[in-house]
Amino acid sequence: MDQQKIELYRKAMADVGLCVHPEAMPQTRAVAALNSGQLEGVFASREDLPELVSVPLISGDVLLGRLAGYLVVRDGPVNGISDLTTEVLGVPLGATWCTKLVEQYANVIRVPRGTAMLKEMLAEGRIDAMLADAYSLGLAGGVPEGYKAIEVDHFDVHSWLKAEFADIKPQFDRATRAFLAKLGITISCCDKAAPPN
Repeated sequence: MDQQKIELYRKAMADVGLCVHPEAMPQTRAVAALNSGQLEGVFASREDLPELVSVPLISGDVLLGRLAGYLVVRDGPVNGISDLTTEVLGVPLGATWCTKLVEQYANVIRVPRGTAMLKEMLAEGRIDAMLADAYSLGLAGGVPEGYKAIEVDHFDVHSWLKAEFADIKPQFDRATRAFLAKLGITISCCDKAAPPN
């Protein structure tokens, strides 16, 4: 989120009596911060998030968004991860959404600095393919020319709170709805994003 959206989010929370300080961080770091007590909640797209942390969590009831996960490869015969054989596949360091997708594929490189670095490595020929979520791919300028994005996963994004804050969940959900309304965002059950160009 940009600073304007962060302020809108803080205000929506304050309007229902909650003091929230959002901070952007990779999901792996957010898991560590939840475990260490530095965070009380996160936006996350993992249904297995409660299994990854050492504190009880509850999911918010408001759908924040839908994201697609893409395999970006050179135009050609590859139509999914199962079509990869010896290609070097770049994955964002700290990304958790793609863990299960690549667990059986041996030629994976975990790359720091996210999708922008993956795109640089793709252009330099240091990797043959990459995984990126739609949001990160859009921020990094979309799909490079001569490549295609194949949807290999999709996931819903919800808020998660430590279970000790269950009593404020109704307020939190109400504020989240108000925030989305101020942004003019409505998400239906069937929304599907096209890959960023």
